Amino acid sequence: MAPHWNAAGMEIVNLLTLYIFWHIHLTSSWSVNNFLMTGPKAFLTYANSVQVGARMGIHECKHQFAWEKWNCPEKTLQLSTHIGLRSATKETSFLHAISAAGVMYTLTKNCSMGDFENCGCDDSRIGQAGGKGWIWGGCSDNVEFGEKISKHFVDALEGGHDSRAAVNLHNNEAGRLAVKATMRKACKCHGVSGSCSIQTCWMQLADFREVGNYLKMKHQRAMKLELDKKPAKAGNSAVNRGIIAHTLRRIAKTELIYLEDSPNYCVKNQSLGVQGTEGRECTKGDKNFSQKEKKSCRSLCNECGFRVVQKRVEVVTSCNCKFHWCCTVRCEKCMQVVTKYYCARREGGKRHNNKTKRRDRAQRH
Repeated sequence: MAPHWNAAGMEIVNLLTLYIFWHIHLTSSWSVNNFLMTGPKAFLTYANSVQVGARMGIHECKHQFAWEKWNCPEKTLQLSTHIGLRSATKETSFLHAISAAGVMYTLTKNCSMGDFENCGCDDSRIGQAGGKGWIWGGCSDNVEFGEKISKHFVDALEGGHDSRAAVNLHNNEAGRLAVKATMRKACKCHGVSGSCSIQTCWMQLADFREVGNYLKMKHQRAMKLELDKKPAKAGNSAVNRGIIAHTLRRIAKTELIYLEDSPNYCVKNQSLGVQGTEGRECTKGDKNFSQKEKKSCRSLCNECGFRVVQKRVEVVTSCNCKFHWCCTVRCEKCMQVVTKYYCARREGGKRHNNKTKRRDRAQRH
């Protein structure tokens, strides 16, 4: 299900991009492999890629959580502790990871396609033996470039030394490592009459959906970070960093981590950016739906104390499409009435408390 991009969502992506460049411009100058420039011109060089990457990450977040109680709402799409995302839950761990992955992914793609001056394929292993019957060749995607530049841009948002900043940085890194972990080897055969006596192979990025699926799996088994409860000296950031670093050393960089339990996503809470599930659409009855879609009415409505209501709505679809020489397809617009399902308050305007419901059921038995 493709997410709907409203003005608020697009504004957040634009503000995120501008914030990254503003923050880096004020705090550092940088170089990678004696190639990158310093100053505003360098930031503008990568501005579009960072923006597209951030948008890609948010789009994937919305896809992965489309049928869950938390569905990556716009109000949580502020990626820095400096600009509003104060919680460090399992869900925000995914958001940080997928956003960092999106920025790295786009920068890598653009580099390999030659969109940046003096940056192209990773040819560091061309001609080297890779294994039995194949050698390195072709155009490997330059993930080292994408990783370095995205790390500098995205991680610059975390200027603090507290536990939240450390967790965000860890999850950013997990997102970038996910891009690497999902890369695949592609090969081309060479030989007389297609004998494939030798192959040249290269590494290429997987479809970004695979990165999203990989990180969703990591989200499902994300670990809660238990920090030393002994208070550090007030204002002693070195002590704070030491405690956090000691704790993080025990956790693999590929795993997502979080600090706080998730709030109740059933109930609207403006201060936390939680929209609640009242009014959310759910699905019923199609055998082609995923398990998440099939169970969405139960998860979004029933488990949150709402009832499911159905509405007949008119939608406009393309129909009677015909191919015209050469080379266009023309379609008519047809009106179709479809049934949709939504979560709504029970009669009387109150949500049914699930605990009460379970207790009443137990008493009847």
